[in-house]
Formats: sequence, C-alpha cells, structure tokens
Amino acid sequence: MAVLESNTKPLISITKPLISISIIGHVDSGKSTLCGQLATRFGPLNKREQDKLTKIASENSKTSFALAYFSDRTEQERKRGVTIQTTLVEMETSKFRVNFLDCPGHADYIKNATSGCKQSDLSVVVVPADFQASCSVDGTLKTHLTLAAVLGSKQFIVCINKLDEIAAKNKTDLETTFDAASAAVGKLLKKLGVKLESVIFLPISALNGIGVFKGGDVFPFYKGFKPANPEPGYELIMTLEEAINSQKAPSRPTDKPLRLPISSVCRVPGQGIILCGRVDYGSIKKGDQIKILPIDLTAEVKNVQAHKQDVEAGISGMNIGFSIITKDKIKYEAVKAGDMVGPAIDPEFMLYPFYTISAVSLKGKAKSGQDEKGIKAGYTPVLSCGTSNIATKFVKLISAQGKDTLVEDPTIISKDQRFSALIYPSKQALFESYKKFPFLGKFVCRDSGVLVVVGQISECISEEKAKSTYNYTIADATGIKPVGAPVDKKGKK
Repeated sequence: MAVLESNTKPLISITKPLISISIIGHVDSGKSTLCGQLATRFGPLNKREQDKLTKIASENSKTSFALAYFSDRTEQERKRGVTIQTTLVEMETSKFRVNFLDCPGHADYIKNATSGCKQSDLSVVVVPADFQASCSVDGTLKTHLTLAAVLGSKQFIVCINKLDEIAAKNKTDLETTFDAASAAVGKLLKKLGVKLESVIFLPISALNGIGVFKGGDVFPFYKGFKPANPEPGYELIMTLEEAINSQKAPSRPTDKPLRLPISSVCRVPGQGIILCGRVDYGSIKKGDQIKILPIDLTAEVKNVQAHKQDVEAGISGMNIGFSIITKDKIKYEAVKAGDMVGPAIDPEFMLYPFYTISAVSLKGKAKSGQDEKGIKAGYTPVLSCGTSNIATKFVKLISAQGKDTLVEDPTIISKDQRFSALIYPSKQALFESYKKFPFLGKFVCRDSGVLVVVGQISECISEEKAKSTYNYTIADATGIKPVGAPVDKKGKK
C-alpha cells in the first residue's frame, strides 16, 4: 500500500502522532465518497483534481461518484462503482497524521477488507440512513464490525450517511431516522462487546460535506455528543473532524522485536521489488539485518519510505515500503503478501506446524429437519491472521464451554459456543500468540465468504508437543504417512 519513489523529497513530518482509521460499511454506503470529502480539506484533493475526477465520473455516467474516485483508482472500480481493494491515503488534521484505509464493502471482497480492519486504531463506520439492507442478515455490515472489533480496535465512530437523501424525499423527521439507524448499529456493536457509551454517532452527508468538518454545515436536529472524559476543547462533538481529533493518541509497542506482516509486493521500474506493510511491533531502518518467514530469506534493509518519502525508520503503527539486499534472488522473487518480517537473529521468530486457539463459533445452526451443523474435527475454513489468508484444519477439538461446565474432547461446536482447538495451517505460516503479540494473535475464519470463527492464537505448538500432549502429528493432519510406516492387515499404511 506504500510505494517508493525518488529520495529527493523531504522526510515526512513526525511532529504529530499517527493514527490509522479504517472506513468500513456495507456496499454503497458512501465510504469512498466520505474518504474523498475528507481529502478536500485534510489531503491532496484540490479543486483542479476534483474537476478531473468529475470529468471521469461523468464519462462513466456516475457523476455522483466523483469524490469516491479519489480512493477508487482502478478502472474496474470506477466502471463498476464498487471498491475492490483497500486503499491507504495519508491525510493530516490539526492533531493527527492519519492513515485512512478505505475498505471494500461488497461481500465478494471481504478478504480485501480484512487487512484494512486489522490495521485500524479507530474505525469509522458508514451506514446509510436507509439502513435496513446494511443491517440485515445478508448485509456485510455485521461482518465488517466483527472484523474491526476482533482484528483492530474497539474504538468506533458511526456516521449515519445520506440523510440529505431522506430530506429530499420530504421525510422531515430526520431525527427519528437517525435514531433508528443508530439503534440498529448499536445493537450489532453491543453483541461484539463494544461499550456503546464510548461510540460517537453522527448524522452526515458525505457527498455534501454536512456534519463532516468543524465549523461547516450540520443537521439542525443534532445536539452533539458529550464524551464522558473529554479531551480539552472536545466537550461537545458535532462533526467527524471533531470526533477524530477527540481521540487519544494510540500507544505504540516500539520496545518489542520487529514484526511486520507484508501486505503487498510491488515491482517499481528502476527500483525492483518493494515490500509493503504495517510495522506492528518494533522498528525497521536502513542497514538492519532481517529475516522473512516462512520462506526463510535473510537480507539487509536497503531503504525505508512512508508515503513516497524517505524516513529514518519505520516504527510500530507506520505503513511503509522498503527494499532489501540479498544474495538469494530465488527466494526474493518468491516473497508474497502474508509473509512476516522479523529480526535476522531472534530465537522466538520461528515457524510452528500447529497452534492452539481460543475462539467462538459463528457457524450457523441447522434448519429444521437437517443434521446438526457446527464445527467438527477436520473442518477446514480459511483463517485470516496478520496478512495471511490460509486454509486451516481444525485437527482436534480440545474443549468447549457447556452450560455449567467445560466439556473435554467435544464432538461438535455449536453456534455462539466458546471452545479451544488444535489447528494446522495447510501451508507454512507464521502466527504469533495473542499473549506475546496481541495485534498478530487475533484471527477470523471464513467459509465461502461467511465468518464462521473469531478468536485468538493461544500457543504455538511444535510437532513434538502436539504428539506428546494431543497425540497428533503432521502425518495425522495431512493424511500422508511417512515412508516406512507400519502396514496394517489390510495393506494400508
């Protein structure tokens, strides 16, 4: 998401704290339009650039999408009017440097939204005033809220958007519409364990800039949000700008060893391969000796940039791009999104074949007359952890929470049941335990695009421990017996 260019630009300013904000919501809620509107004041979207985008939008017969084209930059996105990739844009308010992550809302691109939700210190939830489709069973809002709450931060600002459209339909009671939409979203957040008293609900029009900027237009019915423990100057919040600036600067774990999940790999003419990602822990700078797993590539950092500017170091919380120097060209060409960067010498930075998890099942209940649905040993959904998306087998169900007691060795996990399990990724992947690296120890599982499990990595397990503790080996997980394994009476190994 960051691309290196020439090193003639000045170093990026570090005088303001950095905060990462994901913009999430159901498809066609106005997320990209809000991102473009914010860029007119806090980013690079000047009048000249707006005119260019308006012309392109008009040619595509999508005039109202002009602001959305600021972050929807590919031809496919602009033609379809749908965000496909998570786009990162740097802006700057009076208090923060902000990395806005415009996440896709369409169900087909939930996988791409996962990385944006995972990187957020704060989530701006965009919900249309006609909220029924967003909050329905078929809507993706619940999925986005779950991703943000589990993988990112539980700090939320909810923007009820498109109230201007409600007003245009001669629906004069905008406050009732706003309250109903807020209540529907609040109900979803409460189920995720979010404290509603800390959630800021705002009525806005992203297209017209109402309720977005301090000192700008607001909806007359809105009386504002009063924080319980306000920052000085933010005792009453009326707009999104004030809501963002009222946040406390997030603390960064700079004292831990480097952990940087690679989110994308770019090939830039004249510069070669550029590795991009967010520094979750520690720091990285020119000359550092690093290792990339699972491909086991050691290298030296050649340079580091953030938003096309050279920086002395990428520290935790920053989205960066960097290039490396290595003798192993074959492995270098094989680096991909999902790989993890750490120190070249770190005895705890290593691969494990198994992991234990603590999780909650979201897998749907069976309909009347069908066999019981749930999670059983052998179930293999796609697990998203860090920037990895890997088919992962639940090889053993260890325990499950019953009504009054803990059930050992359960045969099936029902919806909403808490459980622990031993899992085996189908490809080598580096996950970290939640206890040591909380940002990297949270995961979700999807099955055909539907969230089925959310949880945490409890422990990284070697094959020796898996065998001694759970009587399970890699051969058991893969079904491939080693050469020379004993043959049973039926001639099977």
